[in-house]
Amino acid sequence: MPPSFAAQDVRIHDACADDYDELQRLAREGHKPSAAIWKSLETAFARARRDAQFADPIPARWLPRHFRDRYGAANLYCVDLAGFHRGFYTIEHRVVYFLDVVDHATYDKWFPNKGK
Repeated sequence: MPPSFAAQDVRIHDACADDYDELQRLAREGHKPSAAIWKSLETAFARARRDAQFADPIPARWLPRHFRDRYGAANLYCVDLAGFHRGFYTIEHRVVYFLDVVDHATYDKWFPNKGK
């Protein structure tokens, strides 16, 4: 098995930092769905530090325009989170940038007919 691709750093992209701050605040206040999502995000952050490519890669032809336009992402990975949520991240120069966390309905809109 080849060695893992360790990230030099794991960050939350500046464009969505407020969303992550709000999720963390709700988790700290005891909002159970937010706490579950936040806990699964913390696990994803730790896994990304060890192996930047641990999640499911999104083929370039399926990359939603949202990620190219808002973040300039050329690659995209999707990680399953608690409560049927999905987290997305990109890798730039060995730095992992976490992007949007979305519910299943938004995921289905971005990736119609995925798995059907």
